[in-house]
Amino acid sequence: AQELHRWKMEGEHKLDAARIAGETALAIAENEKAKCKAAIEAAEAAQRIAELEAQKRLNAEKKALREAEEKKKALDALANTDIRYRKYTIEEIEIATENFSEKRKIGEGGYGPVYKGYLDHTSVAIKVLRPDAAQGRMQFQQE
Repeated sequence: AQELHRWKMEGEHKLDAARIAGETALAIAENEKAKCKAAIEAAEAAQRIAELEAQKRLNAEKKALREAEEKKKALDALANTDIRYRKYTIEEIEIATENFSEKRKIGEGGYGPVYKGYLDHTSVAIKVLRPDAAQGRMQFQQE
C-alpha cells in the first residue's frame, strides 16, 4: 500500500511537472507567436514605407523629366526665336523714312542724321552713317 502510495505520489509529481512544462511551453510558444506577428507587422510596415518611397521617387523622376522637357522646349524656342536684331533692306528703311524725308529727320548725331520711322509696327530711330563721320564705323555698328 505504501509503495502504491509512493508511486501515486511520484506519478502526481511527474504529472505536475509535465503540466508545468506544457504550460511553460505554451507560454513560450505564445510569446514566440506574438514576436513573429510583431515582426511580420514591422516587415509589412517597412514594405509599405518602401513602396511609398519608391512611388515618391518615381513621381520625382517623372516631374524632373517633365521639367527637363519643358526647359528643353523653352531653350529650343529661345534658340529659334532669339533675334536680338533684324536686318532691314534699304527699301524697307526708305519706306519707313519716306526716302529720308526732311520732315522725318529728328536730329543730327555724331554719325550723321537721325530719322524717325516705323518698322514692324514699332517706332524707331534710324541713324545714317556719313562717310566723313568723326566716329568710327565699328562704333556705329555696335550702337
